[in-house]
Amino acid sequence: MKSLEKMNPLEKIVSCMLRDAASDDIQLVQTEHRMKLAEFWQIKEGERVLEVGCGQGDTTAVLAHYVGASGSVHAIDIASPDYGAPFTLAQSTTHLKQSELGSRIEFQLETDILRGDITFEANTFDVAVISHASWYFSTKSEFLEMLTTLKKWAKRICFAEWNPQISDSRQQSHLLAVLVQAQYEAFKSETQSNVRTFITPADIQEMAQKQGWRVTSEGDIWTKEMQDARWEASFVTQNIAEEIAKQEALPAKFKELLLTQTKLIQLDDLLPMSSYCCVIS
Repeated sequence: MKSLEKMNPLEKIVSCMLRDAASDDIQLVQTEHRMKLAEFWQIKEGERVLEVGCGQGDTTAVLAHYVGASGSVHAIDIASPDYGAPFTLAQSTTHLKQSELGSRIEFQLETDILRGDITFEANTFDVAVISHASWYFSTKSEFLEMLTTLKKWAKRICFAEWNPQISDSRQQSHLLAVLVQAQYEAFKSETQSNVRTFITPADIQEMAQKQGWRVTSEGDIWTKEMQDARWEASFVTQNIAEEIAKQEALPAKFKELLLTQTKLIQLDDLLPMSSYCCVIS
C-alpha cells in the first residue's frame, strides 16, 4: 500500500473512505467524478460549505479535500444512521470523521432542514452544495423551498444532477430506468427510492429565473465509467414487477406502459448520462 505522501489527490481522498476490496475500483470512479464537479464549482481552500443530502459522505470527502485544513464542510442528511448499503450512513460517516479529513467535517443525520430541525444565520456559508440529491425530494415545490432556504444561508448554491438530454443512444437505458421509476413513484405516499421527483436542468433554470437568481455558470460533466447507469437499469428490470404489484392505484393500461418501457432497457453496452452542473448566486 502506498504511503499518504506518495498518493495523488484522488487516492488520498479514497483512502479516507470506508470501503472493501470489492468496492475500491467503484470508489475511485465515483470520487474522480465528484472531483470534476468540485473543480467545476470552483470550491476553494478556506471556504465554508454546507452540503445537503450527504449520504455516506462520498461528495463530503471531496469537498473536505478542496476546502483544506482552513475550511469546513457541514454535511446534512435526512436519512437515519442505519440507512444505506453495503455500509450504513453511520458506518461510513464515522470512518470518514476518523480520517485525516475528519476535523474539517461535521455530519448531522436524521436532520430535516425544511421541518426546522436546524437553521443558520444569513451567509453563514460560502457555498451550499446539492449534488445528485434533487431527485430525492418529494415534489418540485419542496425542492424549490430548499433552494430558497439555502439562498439565505449561503452566498452561492452549487448543483449537480443527471442530465436527461442524452447525446449517445447508449445512455438511453439510464434515462429509461429513471423515467420508469419516476412514473410509478408518483403514486407513492412513502418511499426510500432513488428517484422520487424528476427534476431537469430546465426546471432549475426556470426556478432560478422566477426567483430572480442568477445562474452564473452551467455545463455538463461526463464520466463514462460511472456505474450508476447499470445500477439503475438493473434495479428497474429486476424490481418492476414487484413495484407494479405494490401500487394498486395504477391503472392496468399504465402498468402495461411501464412494462413496455422497461423492456426497452438494455443491460449491455450502456453508458451513464452526464451530470448537469450549475452555480446559482
